[in-house]
Amino acid sequence: MANRDERGTVSAVGLAVLTVILLLGLAATAFMRGGADVTVEYEREMQLRLAAESAVETAAAKLERNANAYGDLPDAGETKEVNKDVGVIPTAEKIELHVFIETPRERVPFLTVGAAAIDESETRVPDGEKWLRAKIVRAWMEKKGDHYVWRRWY
Repeated sequence: MANRDERGTVSAVGLAVLTVILLLGLAATAFMRGGADVTVEYEREMQLRLAAESAVETAAAKLERNANAYGDLPDAGETKEVNKDVGVIPTAEKIELHVFIETPRERVPFLTVGAAAIDESETRVPDGEKWLRAKIVRAWMEKKGDHYVWRRWY
């Protein structure tokens, strides 16, 4: 009689150990898949950021050479989109780029040069919502004579 109870206990312990090993395997698989997803998301975020920074630096370089590179600049507190005047900025697939110049109200000899890189591809957030991913970067420039000089990112 004692032998049967021991065999049943060994079987139950064996099943418990097998279940634990199976759960650890599933957890490791989920962890590895999650790591790959994080890597893909990080890569796309960097593509957006670098596209926006490239557009800002290209627009700023034109203003550094000539303050009138984009024609009439916006009045204080206004924004002007200069996408066509900047030229071709290489971007990854399905990234829409908007470049703008803005004159702040309070500091007229200064300009803000900015860009927004918008991800046009499908988002990977599985919550049923249509998320729009974008990166916006801005640079601060100051007028010196007939050109602008770079001050800083912000």
